Amino acid sequence: MSWKNLYADRVGAMAHGDVAGMLKLSERPDVISFAGGLPDPNVFLLDEIRDVFDAVFAENGKTALGYGPTKGITSLREWLADKMTRSGRPAKVDECLVTTGGIAALDLICKVLMDPGDTVIVGKPSYLAALHVIRSYQGRFAGVPVDERGMQPEALRSTLEALKGLSVRPKFIYLVPSFQNPKGVTMPGSRRNRIVETASKYGVPIIEDAAYRDLRFEGEAPPILASLDSENVIFINTFSKIFNPGVRIGWITAPASFIETLTLAKQGQDQCASTIGQYAALAFASTGLIKKQIAGAVKTYRQKRDAMLAALEKFFPQNAHWTIPEGGFYTWVTFSDGVDTDSLLPQAIDEVSVAYGAGPAFFYDRGGKEHMRLSYSYVPVSQIEAGIERLAGFLSKNRVF
Repeated sequence: MSWKNLYADRVGAMAHGDVAGMLKLSERPDVISFAGGLPDPNVFLLDEIRDVFDAVFAENGKTALGYGPTKGITSLREWLADKMTRSGRPAKVDECLVTTGGIAALDLICKVLMDPGDTVIVGKPSYLAALHVIRSYQGRFAGVPVDERGMQPEALRSTLEALKGLSVRPKFIYLVPSFQNPKGVTMPGSRRNRIVETASKYGVPIIEDAAYRDLRFEGEAPPILASLDSENVIFINTFSKIFNPGVRIGWITAPASFIETLTLAKQGQDQCASTIGQYAALAFASTGLIKKQIAGAVKTYRQKRDAMLAALEKFFPQNAHWTIPEGGFYTWVTFSDGVDTDSLLPQAIDEVSVAYGAGPAFFYDRGGKEHMRLSYSYVPVSQIEAGIERLAGFLSKNRVF
């Protein structure tokens, strides 16, 4: 059987396996991997999580092991609606839908909104898994530059105007405004207002991915985009960074009518998110344990961020530039033109056992070869300096600097 002859046309758009490759590196203890954006397992409150699951089995065991409502269990959706309201976006229970993680939330939205050939606006660079999902629905891309303060509002307006001139109406704008993946930058409040106003003017919805928002190390958090326009901004988030990714729980907050349509589509996606995962996430959150874990995680990731920045300052030259994240998992390094981080990556793994995220993975057009993403979240803090020193030596040997 030649399976390739049976593949749907959309499979051709899934050619790049960047996500799977980065996750696979986490299984290699011989490699110091700054590639994958994975939570540090040491921040998980294992004893408390074990107690939570024991309590769930004791109180809701038979229910928790069965199928749940497609929208999610009502008590969790009530908690989510309250969390959204406290975040500045007043929400009702029927405006919240529980999903199987954040990327499944985006997949569900694409399933409802996108036809083959539809255009989506993304940042240059953007989250590689989001690009993969959009490609899988045979979407086309329009890119807007992301600088030290996030997506550029004037460039967004110019892009929307140019598309309007071509009679193209984008289906949505996808962005990560807080501690952006991959650059680690955060969009300030004034720019958020301009982005939201521009999107509304052109009638294009925004998908706001808030996966890292709760992991702030310093400074004040700008408002979520959904608080600025609850009708035009679809908000997605995940428990993967603030609880653990193993439970596979995320959510969407959007107008109730859109949630109803997403619920219909979800019946053909996975029918319902993990029921036991929902009960565990609710118990962990409603007892205040989630705040305790976030506090510990912020302390850990801040220490790792500081170690990463110190090592870059110590071993990388002045002609390299990197972002200074106020939270999240990443910093973004830029070298001079002509550097090809993509072709150098396999050599770095083989020669010095260090991995990173090569820039092209984060550009829909496979540009950005002079960039790399360095994730400090998963690597033990004791290995960060050694990893950066090794990487610097490798790059120097290959005349990157």
